[in-house]
Amino acid sequence: MALKRKAGIPLYLQVKENLLQKIDAGTWAEESLIPTESELCEEYGVSKITVREAIRILVKDGRLSRKPGKGTFVTRPKIEQKLNRFFSFTKWALQNELQPASRILRVEAVACSRHIAKHLGIPEDEQVCRIERLRLGNGEPLTLEVIWVPCRICPDLHLHDLANVPLNDILQNEYGIQLVRATESIEAATADEYLARQLAIEKDVVMLHVEHTAFSRGGQIVYFVTTSYRGDRVKFSIELSVNRNG
Repeated sequence: MALKRKAGIPLYLQVKENLLQKIDAGTWAEESLIPTESELCEEYGVSKITVREAIRILVKDGRLSRKPGKGTFVTRPKIEQKLNRFFSFTKWALQNELQPASRILRVEAVACSRHIAKHLGIPEDEQVCRIERLRLGNGEPLTLEVIWVPCRICPDLHLHDLANVPLNDILQNEYGIQLVRATESIEAATADEYLARQLAIEKDVVMLHVEHTAFSRGGQIVYFVTTSYRGDRVKFSIELSVNRNG
């Protein structure tokens, strides 16, 4: 079925909108292969250049993904994370109808590096508990966390069930530490070989890198954590309000 050409609207945009309508209508299931470029050219009565540009836009928008040697596939909707409150992976996963799980990759007491000491506000070489854990939803790796907690604040932290009990709950229930605020920074990054292997993605894929510092009452820094999120599965959102006082 060739397109009904609309004056003033480029053909590639018309193809893109028609493909998007089919994706939204469920014509192609999530993670399913869409027709080849040649088949789409025949269906719409347009050139390969037109089809490729339409697909390029949908890939950029995260609605399609290309797999070399395999074709173009419909992507799964990204999981939204709101940034206006303390984050709980378990609650976030359950809210998105995912079964949460954690896999502890490493827990060790190490001497604090200069970089981490700066984030924690402690002397270099002070002992910290370093926790590396993979967070999964329905068995699929979604994030990789590396957490640093000063050992003098939380001695024997490694003895607790860090795979199944939220860290913030352990801090409050076992150490009497109540978190009151946090700071976060977010930037784009690419997956190195180790991250790619742990998160089951390709090397150099774009990711979301978050650095989070948590504070207790009195302004004491309790922990610093870096989290690498799969960019193909997670998106962030934040709600803003208007300051009517200028």
